[in-house]
Amino acid sequence: MELPAYVIAWCLYLLSALGIVIVFWRMTRNLKWQWRRTRRALRAFTAVVLFTPLNIIDGELWLAPAYLVGLYDVALGNMDKAFETASFMGAAFVLMVAVILLESVLRRLFGMERA
Repeated sequence: MELPAYVIAWCLYLLSALGIVIVFWRMTRNLKWQWRRTRRALRAFTAVVLFTPLNIIDGELWLAPAYLVGLYDVALGNMDKAFETASFMGAAFVLMVAVILLESVLRRLFGMERA
């Protein structure tokens, strides 16, 4: 694959993923106030699944969405690479939850709680 086609494909993918995240965000906005932590976790999980890239060829800079790489490796029976992909996405989710918790603490610290 040539580099311009690769970049165009990634741009189209990112725009599509952004559209999916926006739709999911609007779908989950009606969850009750008591479920706000669940809503945030669902939104974070969706963003992590759609926006986490993974290097597909060792030593080169060709990226693909991590969930597609993981599913492809499971289909081929390459479980070592699939577990590596799952651990990478798990680490990205933990990082996203840490950012959400930091945002929550800063809101409370500066008194910016929503009504």
